[in-house]
Amino acid sequence: MISKETIFRFIERKATIQEQKEVLEWLESSAENRKEYARLKNLSVAVDMLALEHKRKPVAWRRYMAITMRVAAILVVAVSLFFIGGAVQDYRLTKSASGQFTEIVAQNGEVLHFNLPDGSKVVLNGGSTLRFSKLFNERGRDVYLQGEGYFEVEKGNGHFNVIYPTEHPLFKLSVLGTKFNISSYPDKEEIITTLYEGAIEIEDLNTKGNYTLAPNTRHIYAVNTGVSALEPFAETYKWTDKYVVAKDEDIAVFTKRLEAIFNVKIIVDEKLVGHCSYTGALYGGSLQQILDNMTFVSNIKYTIKDSGKTVIIESK
Repeated sequence: MISKETIFRFIERKATIQEQKEVLEWLESSAENRKEYARLKNLSVAVDMLALEHKRKPVAWRRYMAITMRVAAILVVAVSLFFIGGAVQDYRLTKSASGQFTEIVAQNGEVLHFNLPDGSKVVLNGGSTLRFSKLFNERGRDVYLQGEGYFEVEKGNGHFNVIYPTEHPLFKLSVLGTKFNISSYPDKEEIITTLYEGAIEIEDLNTKGNYTLAPNTRHIYAVNTGVSALEPFAETYKWTDKYVVAKDEDIAVFTKRLEAIFNVKIIVDEKLVGHCSYTGALYGGSLQQILDNMTFVSNIKYTIKDSGKTVIIESK
């Protein structure tokens, strides 16, 4: 059971990221919890009305109301930053032209969760395709990735190999069991492979060079120059996490992160840059959910165009 102290810290924006997640999960767990939060939201509106009614009262009362209104305003933001995520979408299977491969396709703006025949878990980001043989796990464990995928590989018979990008393969990643992410969109300037747990080996299919990654290390390949580099990283957030955490983040910076997470182009009205920021833990079940949430806490509106590939954000 979540403590009242944790909830109060959340309301006052003093909660840690972990505590924010705990409160949001508490809200998501039952209708009664959400009703209680709705009651607090209604209370904040009543406080605003009382503040107007008593604006000519003595200084002591105004100070009291100022403190109450500050807490109420935080409540409004806290409530609006919470919204319920939809159920995980089922993946679609389509046959390739040869009929020998299975393809899993994630459309722009959606995220697909599924298990491969060997039990390995995959999360496929929007605008991505994963292809594997119908004899996968019987005659090897090779998959072909175009776009972005997060993998949690089960130990099995032989190496688990990822060849990417699919159309013009540049790398082959080999592993026995580990957790890693590959971003290999054809329109991006870099191909980035990130290792979270275990160990992986990447073979450059052109130069035949090999790169061994340790945990919390990423391999970055510059498409234009053909240069590879290894570098450490310290981020605790993964795009596969349910929550997108922001801390006083300008809309220009925040939308850039959303572009990377959901593989879309977001165009922001220049009038908003430097004047609109976000703080809190937002549920990242879908891009539209996050955009809706942004409209609750800021004076913006959005339009989705090009079959979900482009988002335009403007002032209301």
